[in-house]
Amino acid sequence: MSIRTTLVDLTTRLVAIPSVSAEKRDLQPVIDLVVAELAAYPAAQLHHRDASGYPMLVVNFSQELRSDIILNAHLDVVPARPEQWQAFERNGKLYGRGTQDMKGSAAVYIEIIKEIAQLPAEQRPSVSFQFVTDEEIGGANGTALLRDEGWHANLFIAGEPTNLNICHGAKGILWLAVEQPGVPAHGSRPWEGVNPIERLASGLGRLYNYYPTPEQEIWRTTVTPSIIKGGDAGNRIPANAQLNLDIRWTPEEGADAVIDNVKQAFATPSEPNANVQILHRGTALNTAAEEPNLQRIVDAQQTSLGREAQLFREHFGSDARFYSDAGIPAVCWGPEGAGLHTDDEWVSIDGLVDYYHAVKALLGM
Repeated sequence: MSIRTTLVDLTTRLVAIPSVSAEKRDLQPVIDLVVAELAAYPAAQLHHRDASGYPMLVVNFSQELRSDIILNAHLDVVPARPEQWQAFERNGKLYGRGTQDMKGSAAVYIEIIKEIAQLPAEQRPSVSFQFVTDEEIGGANGTALLRDEGWHANLFIAGEPTNLNICHGAKGILWLAVEQPGVPAHGSRPWEGVNPIERLASGLGRLYNYYPTPEQEIWRTTVTPSIIKGGDAGNRIPANAQLNLDIRWTPEEGADAVIDNVKQAFATPSEPNANVQILHRGTALNTAAEEPNLQRIVDAQQTSLGREAQLFREHFGSDARFYSDAGIPAVCWGPEGAGLHTDDEWVSIDGLVDYYHAVKALLGM
């Protein structure tokens, strides 16, 4: 069987398991599939972990926690339409939930593990493979835990889809909830109450003075209102209201400065200390473009594919940030695809094969 056929088959079987992390659905079965694929390769050492019901698996070939390279794949996905669990091919693309993000990369890693396991011990590269199941909901019970356990390396790679380019920087995440009190009154007599929604609107206007909504892609902090709550009747001023903000901050500015700006924007003379709750705080991916280990990827891809990898920065987060935050060079590097989290997600089949060869070249195989 050709590597192309093998990767399509394995990716299709991984996609068929609807491993939705937000619902804790089928997370163990998707890990079990990886274990079953490696059962015939005793040289591959399987290290099972579980945190709060999120299973994970580390595969390596020695007793050491530290390796030269860590290759990381998350096997959890976001919800999908029922038909997206059945992957199908069309025009050289494999469609289905998780094909691009990122069960295709996981299939590549599994096949490479099998090949490493068949090498003589002295020829095996120094590499660990991580398979986690909570990346889509933050990664605290997966990659972050493995890092804290001491699974370290000279270079960490998350196989996120990057069109075979190298993402070395990404914005951090802040999910904030801003609460404003009000004074209830009948909707027909607004002068008798204090409307907390109006207060939130005023504060949001002031916040946009700091962070206006960009008209095109740009590397600076962005603020996106995502949820507004409050009110229990259509004809009544609510007693309170809450606005949720999805903020993506740049490493140059830092999360603390952004939080201070939010508090100042929503402060009022009567409420000088705005009630701002931090719902989630995710670090930024911040690996220097000049980091020597990144050149290893560039050289391996150039050698194997004759295609130079370009370095870039992204606006959404990944598990690579956990290693970057610990001072370990970390990047995202994966195959070509599109439709991230959409109804038409796909991965290039040729791109999977290219990624397979490029990763092998990086490992010196």
